Amino acid sequence: MTKTNPWILAARPKTLPAAISPVLLGIAYAYHIGTTINVETAGMTLFCTLLLQIASNFINDYYDGVRGVDTEDRLGPTRVTSSGLLTPAAVKTGFMATLGLAFLIGLHLMSVGGLPIVLIGFASIFFAWAYTGGPFPLSQHGLGEVAALIFFGPVAVWGTVWLQNQQADHMLAIVYGLGPGLISAGILAINNLRDIESDSSSLKRTVAVKIGETAARKFTFFLITASLFIPIYFAVTHRSLQFLLPIIPYFLFWSNWKKILVDPIDRSLNLALAKTGKFLLLYCICLSVALVWK
Repeated sequence: MTKTNPWILAARPKTLPAAISPVLLGIAYAYHIGTTINVETAGMTLFCTLLLQIASNFINDYYDGVRGVDTEDRLGPTRVTSSGLLTPAAVKTGFMATLGLAFLIGLHLMSVGGLPIVLIGFASIFFAWAYTGGPFPLSQHGLGEVAALIFFGPVAVWGTVWLQNQQADHMLAIVYGLGPGLISAGILAINNLRDIESDSSSLKRTVAVKIGETAARKFTFFLITASLFIPIYFAVTHRSLQFLLPIIPYFLFWSNWKKILVDPIDRSLNLALAKTGKFLLLYCICLSVALVWK
């Protein structure tokens, strides 16, 4: 049986829909408002956000490994630093190189988008590091879901639209961004629900640890389900049923939400997390189809 390359493990491919989905939605919204899409800029936006997500995963693996947060008791997939598959120095070099490449690509995007993209770019790099690194790691103080909601939602969608069209009304882009932002926060909440026992023993104060298992289950379900209010809102305001398309994948994954609410906390939540990533991608594809539907 072929072993997975440790760098692929560290990159966590199943989390990458959180990076590309809001960008796809932003491109669709820009097209919806009459923008001629710049394919080069769109491609570089997608690549840059992917690199930032991968860098954030490397950083999380590194800091949780060297701080002893990732233990043998955790239910999640193998972490390369704590398991010894890669040395801490190698993982640190990996995230520095990935952040550096994201910055180089970001320089072009900053030249296209000006000051707003400069601010978003530096904030994204900083929070990719501050999520797990630094003196006040967001993930260890119950702020991970907030960061995910903001940066994988309104910021990503708004920034993508701004790079394509700086003259349009961008407020609706923020509203559209709440959908993927809520689901991304839900993905992180599933991760924290799965790791509630190991995080508690290692003094990692996630939202799940702070509010307890029962409330954490309801909180996670709420985040994911609340994303449906966005397409419902636009179906009503646009008087168009096509905006209800994202509701279809939600019910296709109904057994997944049941698992989050009532099933035992075990390694099966890894599959629930992966399926929620697929739901995020399908949600944004469906909403994008509704936007470009003529």
